[in-house]
Amino acid sequence: MNSPARKIQKSAVKNIVRFPSIKANDGKTILVESILESKYCLHLEFDTEVETYFPQPQKFEVSDNDGQCNIYTPDFEVVYTSGVRKYVEVKPSENAQTEHYQLLFSRFSNFLHGTNTDFLIVSEIEIYQQPLLSNYEKLYQYKKRPLLKMKNLQQCAEDINDSMPLAQLVHRLGDRAHLREIYSWIALGYLRFDMRSEPLSMTTEVKFDVC
Repeated sequence: MNSPARKIQKSAVKNIVRFPSIKANDGKTILVESILESKYCLHLEFDTEVETYFPQPQKFEVSDNDGQCNIYTPDFEVVYTSGVRKYVEVKPSENAQTEHYQLLFSRFSNFLHGTNTDFLIVSEIEIYQQPLLSNYEKLYQYKKRPLLKMKNLQQCAEDINDSMPLAQLVHRLGDRAHLREIYSWIALGYLRFDMRSEPLSMTTEVKFDVC
């Protein structure tokens, strides 16, 4: 794992959060500097295009118009399965839109020009979008520690081809699958519904997606 460029420690103005990662730090807990950053980690964990990520990845010297250097550390470095890398700043909208941060982020973006690494600013509006975040929060424990028996999953998927309410699926499967196992299938993407459009409940229409 890349060690954080800046040591994360308790502060009067920061809420240090321990996040139980899957894709970062070899699946071990990481430290992030706010609740907002921990919620962003959920998005990274569920994004199938994200391979791994690193909090507080590297310090950069970014010059201003007067030639003075400002030390800047992005919140995350994100590595995608395609090989693309992005530095990410997680900020409340009202903070990101201040003149100070607008100038800093613009200069950092220019600094990265030609390096094949992009810069992305993510706001709390994007992170807290519902019902997506609530679904991630509900399902993450099953993604982190799934109950998964692939043979059983494949057999159940072969027997049930249609979409149906989750409650009906649970009833049809009976003793063939525990509820925790079914939630694990959903968290891992083997049993699908549109997470962006509705909160997961027993009335949610789900459908197997097993290759």
